[in-house]
Amino acid sequence: MNVVGDLPCVDGDPNQMDSFAACLAAVLQAWGRRVSYDWVAGMAGIAFSPVLDPGEDCTAWWMESGSESRLCFLGRALGFTVDRVTRDAVWDDAAREAYARTGMLPGPHEAHFARLRAAFDRGDAIILRTWPAWSVLTGWDRDVDQLRFATLPGFSDLVARIWGPARAQLAYVLTPIAPSLSVARSVKGALRFAARVAGGHGPESDLGYGAALYTAAAAKMGETEFCPTCHAEGDSCAHRTLMRMLGTQRSAVGLLEEARVRMGGDLPWSQAIAHFEMMVSLTASYCGWQPFHERWADDAFRSGLREDFRTLAGLQSQAAGALADLASAYEQRYGD
Repeated sequence: MNVVGDLPCVDGDPNQMDSFAACLAAVLQAWGRRVSYDWVAGMAGIAFSPVLDPGEDCTAWWMESGSESRLCFLGRALGFTVDRVTRDAVWDDAAREAYARTGMLPGPHEAHFARLRAAFDRGDAIILRTWPAWSVLTGWDRDVDQLRFATLPGFSDLVARIWGPARAQLAYVLTPIAPSLSVARSVKGALRFAARVAGGHGPESDLGYGAALYTAAAAKMGETEFCPTCHAEGDSCAHRTLMRMLGTQRSAVGLLEEARVRMGGDLPWSQAIAHFEMMVSLTASYCGWQPFHERWADDAFRSGLREDFRTLAGLQSQAAGALADLASAYEQRYGD
């Protein structure tokens, strides 16, 4: 039986959690690995910096890129191999009509789905680049538009409507193996990367890291519309931006606290944790939807939020320094 097919759902708050990390955590748990979401997000580095995709038109979704950039490291730390599966062909109405008429998938699609079907039948996990959230394949159907999947709660209908599994042009096939890195070496690699990405030096040049999202959000507060796509509903986009910021900050605290327990508390964990806790406290004060919505039109409220985004940018830079100190102390303790 395919273990991933037994997944009931991917757990978590869809407005706080990174969907790729949530899908990967669900896969690991299905394999019997006791790994928390925060540990996965921390190993991936995305716990230490919200991501800014400046090419995304809707600001509700400008935090949703780059989360799989550390997948090879994650495989070594958490125990799986990775096979990247892509196709250039788009699953569109023309492809559907050809399939309905002939009963045969057009060539590029046939090869693509055959590869995924073989992996699924072997019991491998398949994480799909659906939109606006990543998904895990949980069941097969001859009608590829009916492929079953799990994603963050409340997003299934949205994903199915916009860019479901049949349309996903990128997938990762994961096969479980024993981790090749010890916990100590995994934490070392995570902290090294955390210090870099928290300081704005991320793995993808077309994405912003570190304080970039906080700075961009502050700039948006000075514009007529926070979201040029959603116009009058831009408050919901601003609120989701805050929620994703909050989720990132909480995951940083979660990873650091868990690593402190595993590796010992006589390193400067507390300094790094304290900076992210300050960020959590400030961001959380804006995350109640109803009061946020009611005050959005208030110029004084928006001005205060703009200044708090700038404060968060400064705290992010301070957190990066604390992470660099922690990574250095960790390497001195556990070796280079």
